[in-house]
Amino acid sequence: MSKEANKIVKVNEVSAATPSTLSTYIDRTVETLKFSVSTINIPKEAFGAIVTTLILLVLGLLLIIGNLSNSLNQQTSQFKEFYINTESTVDYQSHVILSDYIKTIGNIVLTEKSQDKPEKSAMIRAMTQATLQELDPERRRYVVMFLSDMNLLKNSSKKQLPLLFGASIAGAKLQGLDLRSANFQGTNLTSVDLRGADLRGANFKNAILTNACYDKLTLFNKGFVPNTMGMKEVLENKKCYPS
Repeated sequence: MSKEANKIVKVNEVSAATPSTLSTYIDRTVETLKFSVSTINIPKEAFGAIVTTLILLVLGLLLIIGNLSNSLNQQTSQFKEFYINTESTVDYQSHVILSDYIKTIGNIVLTEKSQDKPEKSAMIRAMTQATLQELDPERRRYVVMFLSDMNLLKNSSKKQLPLLFGASIAGAKLQGLDLRSANFQGTNLTSVDLRGADLRGANFKNAILTNACYDKLTLFNKGFVPNTMGMKEVLENKKCYPS
């Protein structure tokens, strides 16, 4: 076997036996470069300078890659920080909106029978629907709970629009709530979680119940068939995906 063939075998053996790390990668590169250069007639005094130059080029390339990686990591970190700050701001704003709504409606209702006046009823309905549009599904639950506790969701014999007529509480998590005789006429209840809720006497006329969740613990009016309304039965340990 020729000397050159022996050199090739030795280089390959070193490559196969050595772990793939940065230092061994550089060593293999240098050995390969030495072999390649040795096959070329280059003055001995220039050999060291060429190898040094090539090593510097490799190190420079690695340094550039390292700097790009650090820059990318910094940008990713800044983006995450911006996202967290933005999310916190939105969360705080939603909290303020919900708190202001509860305080305002509470003051109106506590005024002696003021909610029975047509102009007060219209104000409550407008504020409720505007607030629901600004809130996420989780906070929509608290609006419905508040209205139910204040007896503002009950079916009324008065000739006035229901409080949630035309409103959207899509995706709200209403599981386990006592919503007996609640008036959901004309309300968008898409993907609302109603598992375990008591809905006896509730008014769902013209309501949208597509993909609303229920289970065996959900109580409906006799004769009410949830599947015909587009609702879906979901076990308690499963997730009811909001819209």
